[in-house]
Amino acid sequence: MSNRRNDEFQRALDEARRQDRALGDEGSGPAGGPRVRARLEFGPAPGSGGEARFGLALEWTDEPADRLGRQAPASTDEAPPNLADTPAEIAAELGLAGPVTPDQLASRWRNFVWRNHPDRQPARERDHAGARVAIANALYDRARRELAKRR
Repeated sequence: MSNRRNDEFQRALDEARRQDRALGDEGSGPAGGPRVRARLEFGPAPGSGGEARFGLALEWTDEPADRLGRQAPASTDEAPPNLADTPAEIAAELGLAGPVTPDQLASRWRNFVWRNHPDRQPARERDHAGARVAIANALYDRARRELAKRR
C-alpha cells in the first residue's frame, strides 16, 4: 500500500512540474500571477557600526531618556560622560542600599546591564562599560547570595 502512495505522490509531483513549466513559458507563476525571481543580498547597512546604532538602541527602549542616564555622544571628539565606576557608586545606582526583594534585585540588575552593556556603547566607551557591568554582576551575585541566606 505504501508503494502505491509513493507512486501517486510521484505522479502528482510530475504533474505539478509539468504545469509549472507550461505556466513558466507564458510568464506567469503557478497561481496565475507574474513570476518574480530576485536575488537578495544582505550586507551591513550604511552607518551600521556601534556608534551609529547607539542612538537607535535608546530610541526603542521603553524607558524615558532621562532615566537612561546618558545619551549618544554628538560627535566622536566629545569626551565620554563621567560615570560612576566604584562599587559603592554602582551599588547606589542599582539601588542596593535598602531592602529589596529578589524580583526587584533582578529587575534593577537587568535594567542596569541593559543600559550599560559594552555592546550597546560607542567603541571608545566599551572598556569602561565592561568594567561597570563586571562590578554590577559581582554586586548582584553577592546580593542574591545574601537574600538566599535570609530565607
